[in-house]
Amino acid sequence: MPNDQYEEEALPFATIGTDEAKKMIEAGARVIDVRQPDEWVRGHIPEAELVPISGIYSFGKALKDLNLPEDEDVIFVCASGQRSASASEIALVTGLKNVYNLANGMNGWVARRYPIER
Repeated sequence: MPNDQYEEEALPFATIGTDEAKKMIEAGARVIDVRQPDEWVRGHIPEAELVPISGIYSFGKALKDLNLPEDEDVIFVCASGQRSASASEIALVTGLKNVYNLANGMNGWVARRYPIER
C-alpha cells in the first residue's frame, strides 16, 4: 500500500542553535570556521580554527589533515549556516561522527553578543 505522506529526508548531521553551540563549546566541542580569511579577520568565535571551504576535495583533505578523533564533537560555522551545512556533510564523509552545523552562523553568534576574537 503506497504511503501518501511525504517525509522530509533527515539530514545526517544536527543543526544547532547559538545557545546550544555556546554550551557545547564551553564543554569542549571543537569549532571549525569555514569562512574565507577576510571574513575570519573581521571576527570569529574564540578558539575556533579556520579551515576555509573552497572546494569539496580540498576541504575534505584539510579536515583529514587535522587528525580529529572521529567521535569528537565538531561544530562548523560560517556567516549564516549555509556553507557550514555543506562542510558538515563533507565532514561526515571524512569519518567524523559528531558533526554539528551552527544555525545562523556568525550572524547569530554576534546577534547574541557572544564573545568574538579579531
